[in-house]
This record gives sequence, structure tokens and C-alpha cells, in this order.
Amino acid sequence: MNDHLSQLEDRFLVLLYKNEGIFPLYERMDFGKTELSLGKLIFWYAGKLDIGTKTLLRTLKSLEERGIIERKDRARKRSLLMRYVLTNKGRELAIQLMTRLEAACPKASECYIKVLTKTESSEGAEQPLFAIKKGNILSIENVTLKKEFTGGTEFAITCGDTLVVTVRKKHVAHEIFIKGLTYDAKSFEKAKRYALVILQQRSNSKRHQVSYKFVPLTSLSTDYLSRKPLLQQKTKKLLDEWKRHPIPF
Repeated sequence: MNDHLSQLEDRFLVLLYKNEGIFPLYERMDFGKTELSLGKLIFWYAGKLDIGTKTLLRTLKSLEERGIIERKDRARKRSLLMRYVLTNKGRELAIQLMTRLEAACPKASECYIKVLTKTESSEGAEQPLFAIKKGNILSIENVTLKKEFTGGTEFAITCGDTLVVTVRKKHVAHEIFIKGLTYDAKSFEKAKRYALVILQQRSNSKRHQVSYKFVPLTSLSTDYLSRKPLLQQKTKKLLDEWKRHPIPF
């Protein structure tokens, strides 16, 4: 069986490895309250990969036939849980892929990341707050090289040395997401402080139910933007301008 993987399959294996399996069909009672628990995960994975659910199902079938993933069914009280997980072979491939991606991008400033900044779902509306780059608090607009849209979801393409902070509100609770290529404790604490200040200013109240989470991202290929000729000049100009970027938040 041919083990050569497409770029889509590469991305999917890494995503599957980081999230410990995919659950295409289930009922809500099967899960606790985690980031991946609400809504059907097959749509979550398809959204992360910017593909349709039919394409994702074809990818699942192809990987299963090659022994890279396997299906495990678990009977619960009232429903059958269909679960796909990586086989030993699949885990080895995923680790190799992650190692290769890290080696291809030795400096975060030379990488690109794609960050979800705005969306609405059953979990609540997620909105952008600010970015952190080189220790500075900045507007997300000022570090965005390009915006991409999938339905009602908005993404920002930025350099890998940038942290993007968003907030999701549901009822009285606020979830702060700090998204980036690598975790940095100092920047994480700074993001928490500024996010809380902004929430207090917006509601004119110091009482908030707030949780914080770092969301690790995978770097895009170094030619992600340059593959579109019309954006080459704009991208180069933005990168050059950033080197002289003094604008505060």
C-alpha cells in the first residue's frame, strides 16, 4: 500500500495527533465540557482544515485503508460512539511530520501562522482582542498580513512570533484564548493581565468568570502567501513595514 501522504493528509495527521482522535458521530451526553465537546467534531476538523465534510470522510477512509488510523467503537448508555484514532504507524508518521515542520521553520519570525480571530457557534461568539509581538501589545490589524474567511469565520495570517488573543463569551463566562506557535510564560501572563483589563473596561465591572487557555498552532508552509502572485508585493511591503513598526496598542 502506498504510504505517500498528500499535504491535506499531513495536516490532518498532525491535527489528529494533537487532539487524540476524532469522533465524527456522537451525542452530547457522551462528553464533558471541553473545547472539542460541543457541536459535531467532524465539522470542527473540517473547519480547521478548510475542507468540506465529504472530503474529510474520504480522507478518513483512505487513511484507514492504509492502516494509518483505525476505528474504535465504544458503546455508551444510550448511543454508539464512533471514534477514529491513530495506529502505531500513524503516530510514528505524525511525529515525523511534526519534527519535519519544526526543522523547516527554525525561527518563529520566519514562519506564518493561521489564527482564528472571529466566529459564532453554539459555544458563543469569539471576538479578537489584541496581539503580542516582541513583548508589545498591538492591534491584531497591525500584525495581520492577510485575512481569510470561511463562512462566518474569520482568520488572520501573521508571523509565527506573534501571539493572538481572542475572547469567547457565553452567558456570564468569558474564555480567553492565547494563540501562537510556541508557549512563552511571560507573554502568557501579560496576555492574561491585559485581557482582564479590557473586559473590565468594556463592562465597567470587576466581576468576571474568566478562564485562560493557550492554543498551540502549527506553522504554515513558508510559501503560503507567495503562492498567490497578486499578494507577493503586498506581503513583502507589510513585512518591510513591520521592521520599523513603532505603533503601540
